[in-house]
Amino acid sequence: MSLRHSLAFSLAVILPLVGFTAVQAEPVRLVHEGRGLDGELKLAAGKAPRDGIMVLVHGTLAHNRMEIMQSLQETLAERGLSTVAVTLSLGVSDRKGMYDCAVPHRHSNTQAIAEIAAWIDWAGKAGAGRIGLLGHSRGGAQVAYYAAQKGEALPPALQKIVLVAPTTFDRAAAPAEYKARFGGDFNAVIAKAEALQAAGKGDELLTGTDFMYCQKTSVATATFLDYHNGDGRNDAPSLLPRIRRPVLLAIAGGDEVVKDLPQKLRAVSGAEKIRTITVDGADHFFQDLYGEDLADAIAKFWAE
Repeated sequence: MSLRHSLAFSLAVILPLVGFTAVQAEPVRLVHEGRGLDGELKLAAGKAPRDGIMVLVHGTLAHNRMEIMQSLQETLAERGLSTVAVTLSLGVSDRKGMYDCAVPHRHSNTQAIAEIAAWIDWAGKAGAGRIGLLGHSRGGAQVAYYAAQKGEALPPALQKIVLVAPTTFDRAAAPAEYKARFGGDFNAVIAKAEALQAAGKGDELLTGTDFMYCQKTSVATATFLDYHNGDGRNDAPSLLPRIRRPVLLAIAGGDEVVKDLPQKLRAVSGAEKIRTITVDGADHFFQDLYGEDLADAIAKFWAE
């Protein structure tokens, strides 16, 4: 982003916020690698960007206006914490709503963490004196991957990281899980993808392939391999020891999506240094009053 564009963008975002006395929301947009990225900025009453902003990242194939993102923005604003909920492009400029399974998948974890970095940079340019970063579900794993990849090079203003029911991944268990979800042969798909990748055909589409929440979709070879890579990038617990910032990890006590999170945390050396909370009875999306408990924990963590 050019300096002129950055200044113009910052002014366009900040000027409407001057003098806010109640919770307000403003759409924000930036351009990263030629793709439009959209966000929703909500300042808490009486707060300005200099008082701090937390960047919120959604889960698998989702978006910034899904229920848990809207709920977090509301409940955190009530507790004095301003947020920007962002939509990862997943390769689609100015993407809105859930990812359209009819669109071929050409995205990656690397693309996601580059966009997270762009939003952290945006928050700094918007004047945020303190920055927080929160990810839910797969967004939690991607936030962890971003922080682990950055290591000691994380921006100084980024002070707190929150992982809400972050996803786990076990490469050895992938075939059985794929079979249970889709009825397909994971090993056959991965073997075909690996052969194409070895032949330099990472961009080639695997058509009629089950992927993420999409049945019989088209997915680039490199994309399929990236989201099934067992090096840790898809498994939040294994990334925790490499994160050089205070981390709050929220477990949903009734989570039916990430059932093995508590078990995997116990198996990770160094994970005991991570602050964890369990919201008993909460489902994966912390619906209803469980969201209030989650917001209380996040606000307390932020204030420390």
